[in-house]
Amino acid sequence: MRSDSSAPVAGDPGFTPAALRRALRLSLADGVAWALMVGLAETYYIAIAVYLGATPLQLGLTVALPLAFGGVGPLGTLALLRVGGRRRPVAVAGVIVQVATLLLLAYRLAQGRLAVAELIGAICLYQAAGQAAGTAWSSWYGDMVPAATRGTWFSRRNRLVYAATCVGLVTGGLLMHRLAPGGTGAAGSAGAFALLLGIAAVARAVSGLLLAAAPEPNFSGLLPRRRAWQAAGTRRGGTALRILGLAAVFHFTVYWASPYFSPFMLTDLGFTYLQYMAVALSVIVVKALVGPTWGLAADRSGPRRVFLGSMFVIAIVPLPWVWAHGIPLVVLGQVLSGAAWSGFEVGYLTLILENSRSRERPYLFALQSLGNGWMQLSGVMVASLVILPLVGGYREVFAVSAVGRMLVVLAAPFVLAGLVSGRRALREAVTLRVFGLRAHGGFAVRPVLGPETDGDADADESDGDDAPAPDPMI
Repeated sequence: MRSDSSAPVAGDPGFTPAALRRALRLSLADGVAWALMVGLAETYYIAIAVYLGATPLQLGLTVALPLAFGGVGPLGTLALLRVGGRRRPVAVAGVIVQVATLLLLAYRLAQGRLAVAELIGAICLYQAAGQAAGTAWSSWYGDMVPAATRGTWFSRRNRLVYAATCVGLVTGGLLMHRLAPGGTGAAGSAGAFALLLGIAAVARAVSGLLLAAAPEPNFSGLLPRRRAWQAAGTRRGGTALRILGLAAVFHFTVYWASPYFSPFMLTDLGFTYLQYMAVALSVIVVKALVGPTWGLAADRSGPRRVFLGSMFVIAIVPLPWVWAHGIPLVVLGQVLSGAAWSGFEVGYLTLILENSRSRERPYLFALQSLGNGWMQLSGVMVASLVILPLVGGYREVFAVSAVGRMLVVLAAPFVLAGLVSGRRALREAVTLRVFGLRAHGGFAVRPVLGPETDGDADADESDGDDAPAPDPMI
């Protein structure tokens, strides 16, 4: 890609500077509309499950099962791009599925006929479609935004996304407080939730129309699957798989507790929807504010230290919840969570990028989505079927999760033994996009996968650092 913003994009002579400017303008508006949907819908899915009387197992599945099935979305996008080679139709199709899902949920809630199983199934479809659309969008705009302005433009877009998500979340909280002031089980909750999801569907539909109107440059193609498998057998590829595996196991212990923070607030602590909104907002604001600080820390001390340090803080996140009886300790837990997960993502993504080549990364991040999702689901199943029946309450589950997390943290330095990472500035190595919300972790991010993001030639030859490793798999 040429860095001159007046040049055709990605070597496509048919993609003019005017088309580029139009696509960038439309995407800023698309990001705002998408973020409004996230704030209005994704934040309140678990609250809907609580209102519907979900069991602990169902509450866990409401959070984790969509993440597990959502990992199918990026794999589907990669398969479609091999056949069609166009990103925009894939992204728009994903939007259409999400809009239809939100409207169906709103209708069933308004009729008072929504079952918990239907809610979980619909969120699974919503998540898979969203991840499929996001993967296509990342490739599309990663190719298109000029390298010289990529960091600035994506930073601007992410700031708009942060602000719009907060607007959506606060709007949802105020509407719920107005229409169902008594909190969980209050009269009017079903209609209020239906209204939130209906507005979210409209916002996503606007986002889809803007996507459909945005021009797309030619697609340069994906790395052949054969070469992706070969890359996994190199020392660098083995290191990347080791990092992926460590993160997946960590998510396994995290999800012993993560799905149960919301029901704990709404049932055990008796929070109103307004209090729930304020607590959810705190983690998003903190995560958005501290992200640049973690980036600077990664530049100075290296991403490995940031990764391991943030894992330690995540391990102690459940502890304030063990003793919480009101807002103060809950907010402390949220502040720790937002700050720590921001650092985790910065360190983790930088380590992955330093140990992979640009054309291998779509496969790596598809594998990440799938692996993390199924480990999160496994964690929920263990928590709901084994841990919770044994210990008897949410507070005890939080304590057990803290112990499990800490065991992974103690093992992490040994898993990453011999890992050598550079100290390149994160802003030069990767551009991040926000792709959704996670239970009490705030915004989740993924890298934007542009061509040759790290200067790798992606050539067939390998140097000494990429010699085949004897056992690259974990």
